[in-house]
Amino acid sequence: MKNKTLNIKHKLTEIAIEIAIIVFAISLSLFLERWREKTEDHHLEKKFLSGLRTDLQTDLKELQAASEKWRSMKQAARYFLKPEKEITASNDSTRFYGYKLFHNVYFFPNSNRYESLKSTGKLNVIKNETLQGNIIDLYQTKIPDLMQQIGFFNDFMNTRVRDYLISNFNRNAQNEVVLDKAFFTNIHTKNLLSFYGDLDDIMKRAAAASGTMDKVLEQIDQHPE
Repeated sequence: MKNKTLNIKHKLTEIAIEIAIIVFAISLSLFLERWREKTEDHHLEKKFLSGLRTDLQTDLKELQAASEKWRSMKQAARYFLKPEKEITASNDSTRFYGYKLFHNVYFFPNSNRYESLKSTGKLNVIKNETLQGNIIDLYQTKIPDLMQQIGFFNDFMNTRVRDYLISNFNRNAQNEVVLDKAFFTNIHTKNLLSFYGDLDDIMKRAAAASGTMDKVLEQIDQHPE
């Protein structure tokens, strides 16, 4: 602008060119930065979903095994809650059902991968909003609800049931626990077994969690690379 040998038109042209160069450089820099972030997010999404697939496949197997044990416990409780005259309690059947009743069933979901992504605020790298919503629903609602009910029932097993068994189990001459019809048709034992109805709620929540896991796995398989 201070160069008196150049006219105003030439000066304005040079200024416009310099501004255009600066704008272009900034725009190119922003474009490259967005491209880099998008590439990193895509890589993170791909890596997360691949790991999540493995986690959910493992969780499904463990949850199905746990559900089978809960069904066996509920079936055994139902067997001994029938009217006494309907219980055909041979020694074999009493032992068969009796040994299914008194144990804890645990489920430990693989949630570290999800919690790690959530803690970094990167859940939005999952571009499919339906898939993202199902994953969040699974880990924020379905699994916590299931874990809460499992915790309640196992607390019941570790306190009321354990204390009752300690006080009421009889042993034979070989110091073996006696599981006979008299023990299971006792009114106090029946009262205890009536609380096994809570297993219905656990199995209902387990089915809901399993259904969402299946849905997420299907969506991951359909997700473009």
